Amino acid sequence: MFTSTSHLYDTIYSFKDYKKESDEIIAIIKSRQPECKTILDIGCGTSEHHKHLNEYFRMDGLDLDKIFIDISRNKNPSGTYTVGDMSDFDLGKQYDVIICLFSSIAYLQSYNKIVAALKCFSRHLKSGGFLIVEPWFNKENLPEPIVHMLTNDKGDAKICRMNRSVVEGDFSILNFQYLIGTLQNGVQHFEEKHVLRLTSKEEMFSAFKEAGFDVSYEEKGLVGRGMYYGNKH
Repeated sequence: MFTSTSHLYDTIYSFKDYKKESDEIIAIIKSRQPECKTILDIGCGTSEHHKHLNEYFRMDGLDLDKIFIDISRNKNPSGTYTVGDMSDFDLGKQYDVIICLFSSIAYLQSYNKIVAALKCFSRHLKSGGFLIVEPWFNKENLPEPIVHMLTNDKGDAKICRMNRSVVEGDFSILNFQYLIGTLQNGVQHFEEKHVLRLTSKEEMFSAFKEAGFDVSYEEKGLVGRGMYYGNKH
């Protein structure tokens, strides 16, 4: 997880077009769940999408990272943001729509954990509610391994993040190496290991159905990783 760099997440991912992604999410929801008023964002991160989504919906969020939740609360004081595990939480309320974006679901390390999470999502959806889940890649569509580098030279912090992705069994391993330079602290080096499950479409369809959803899949999604859509029975 982003244990060393949570506070720099928005800087690192400043290349993402959150407005464009949010517009696509709004269009999907308005076409499939036009009466939607409330959304729970699971694995919400720093809730950058919420700047755009909360013009149309009441946005709440859940994430395992307390720093992310603190940042989210500051961005959207009208929302309720909770530290929690997506496979085991109880907020005591239900929503019209749940979204789980940017491959957060892939951090669940087993099929049973995915089913548990989807069942938890279902409990937090109203009858007839709608679920959007953006997956990680699977073994069939995983891009060829490359050495990837991301840099950010804006503002006071200069950041370079480099990694080489590898596959080990059913998992995609991302060993991130960071160099972060600031006037206050000089140049620091951090490492983070991210382990994402390469869950097949067949497994995901089975998990959705086991959790009580009618499920469909769209190949492209927001950023080329695909998208699963679930309608609660």
